[in-house]
Amino acid sequence: MDEPTFTVTELNVAIRDAVRDKFPRDVWVKGEMQGLNRSGLGHTYFQLVEKAGKGERPLSRIDVALFRDDRPSVNRALKDSGLKLEPDVEVRIRGRVGFWTGGGKLQLVMNGIDPVFTVGGMAANRERLLKALAGEGLLRANGALAMPMVPLRIGLVSSADTAGYHDFVEQLGESGFAFRVCLADVRVQGSGAQKRIVWALRQLAHQPVDAVVIVRGGGSRSDLAPFDTEDVARAIAAMPVPVVTGIGHEVDRSVADEVAHTACKTPTACAQTLIEQVYEFVDRLDEVSRGVAGLARARCALAAREMGECARRVRRGAPGALVRELTALERRRGRVEELGTRGVREAAATLDDRRRLLVAAGTRLSRGAVRQLDGGEARLRALDPRRVLERGYSITRDDGGSVLKGVDGLAPDDVLFTEFAAGATSSRIESVAPPATHEESDE
Repeated sequence: MDEPTFTVTELNVAIRDAVRDKFPRDVWVKGEMQGLNRSGLGHTYFQLVEKAGKGERPLSRIDVALFRDDRPSVNRALKDSGLKLEPDVEVRIRGRVGFWTGGGKLQLVMNGIDPVFTVGGMAANRERLLKALAGEGLLRANGALAMPMVPLRIGLVSSADTAGYHDFVEQLGESGFAFRVCLADVRVQGSGAQKRIVWALRQLAHQPVDAVVIVRGGGSRSDLAPFDTEDVARAIAAMPVPVVTGIGHEVDRSVADEVAHTACKTPTACAQTLIEQVYEFVDRLDEVSRGVAGLARARCALAAREMGECARRVRRGAPGALVRELTALERRRGRVEELGTRGVREAAATLDDRRRLLVAAGTRLSRGAVRQLDGGEARLRALDPRRVLERGYSITRDDGGSVLKGVDGLAPDDVLFTEFAAGATSSRIESVAPPATHEESDE
């Protein structure tokens, strides 16, 4: 007998019927939501995965479909707990196990959810994380940093197109202070939000800011789930400047709030906290200014009183002091006159003595000079060439006017000039005889 052969449809129907027989009623399944996708018809599709641990690869998975007709009841259950269907959220859902014959795919058709399971799980994870952070001393690491007295340079982690961002920035602008905001523009919800927040914090850690603010408007518990993650908490604890959070409108504080330096309920409250810090500085500055002004006025008043007292003492003591000074001056004047008269007499006597000495010395010097002049005149007369000429001698000069003492340098036809005591004559040389030697003279 031939084995039966199924068509694809027959096989899929058989599988569907077998699944229905195996799971005749709805079942509860827990796992982590991944790959959330909403269709234009109002249906929602995602996968439910099981992991060995946080961040590990899935051990197994199953497709889940939440059809439009079942969505209202699920939304009502979620609304009361403040949850939303979001990726990476661990849920416990109810549905019927089915097999889609048209696509040949096994799926869980969701029709209910247990929000208490999700909320409880989130709370338990939060408590475990807080305990671990406290054990490492990270809960107060950022809180131990001193908030600058004038925090005007603000790093902001937010999405620029959100109401929370605009509320924060507008509040700072209305303060009138010179706030400067360095924005790390990232989405702070949805899949991958925690990684984006950590990246933004690390970027701002290298910027010249006084404080960093993380803002996020209101949302569901699942919207705010990234702020309960370990990565974000450790990034805040590692920041070198104070971190201020304004996350949602929830009554419960997030882990990020616990780790931050200052936690505020809203983005507007964050801005008000920073503005109040600046106002406190301005108030302290005004107080110091008033103190300085008051002290200056007190010192000036004291100086004025002391000056007035000095003026009164001067007015009282001035007449007597003036009389005493005038009397002393008069005594000094008499003494100066007496000393001056005595000095003039002594100087006159000294001048007379010196005049007599100078006259006597001058007379002696004049007589000596006259005698020297007479002797010099006699010697000059004795040496005068004319005296020699008068005794019968003559003086012969060449045509250059030089006195001749011999025949050296003379030649025939040279003209000579001879001077006598009475008159002078010129002559021309015919011949020059050499001077006689001593031997010739002896002969």
